Parts: sequence; structure tokens; C-alpha cells
Amino acid sequence: MPKLKVVNIKDVKGERREPPRMSWILISEKMVGSQNLSMGVNETYPGGMVPDHVHEKEEEVMLFLAGRGMFITDDEQVPLEPGMAVYNPPGGKHRIVNTGDEVLRFVWIYAPQLKTHRIGG
Repeated sequence: MPKLKVVNIKDVKGERREPPRMSWILISEKMVGSQNLSMGVNETYPGGMVPDHVHEKEEEVMLFLAGRGMFITDDEQVPLEPGMAVYNPPGGKHRIVNTGDEVLRFVWIYAPQLKTHRIGG
């Protein structure tokens, strides 16, 4: 029977990225041996953004916990606030912009997980 795994964000080294943001990968094959998904937390600082990108095969879900922002695709712009969940299907180009004056914090989940989250990826 598989063993339960518990990860505390305090024990994970965050990855600083540009434009200014931090990402903590908490659940992945590399971290806990998960095979079907990965999960983490992102903090995008005021004036920062997660630049345009596409996940070709991965579904993505984001739950916004703090701050204000904008989820932008080629077709729409969605204002973000705490308590909102966004589903982004595979192939959808998008970016996330912090439009507020505090950290925009959200949880993200990919299924399947990104290759970089896998052992050997």
C-alpha cells in the first residue's frame, strides 16, 4: 500500500523567477513520487507577472488566496481576487499579472505534471 507523504512549505526551497516571483513545488514525482499531478504555490509580487506561456498537454487549476490580479488569455481578461479558482485547459496561452499592491498568492495544480517536475525531467 502506498505511503502517505506530507510536505510543509517551510521545508521547501522556493525558486525565484523573473519577473519577480517565487514558486514552491510541494507535490511532484521528484518531491513525493506522485505520478499523475503536481502542486505548488506561487507568489507574484506587486508589479510582477507570470509571463505568457502554454501547457500543451497539462490541465491547470489555480486557487487564488491573496492579492489582486488579472488572468489574461488571447480572448479574455479575468480580474482575480482571493477565493477564485481558474481552470486553464491544455493549449491555452495565458499570463497572470499582479495588479494590486500586495503579493498575489495562489496554489497551482498540473495534471499530468510538467516534465520538469518528474525524475529525470
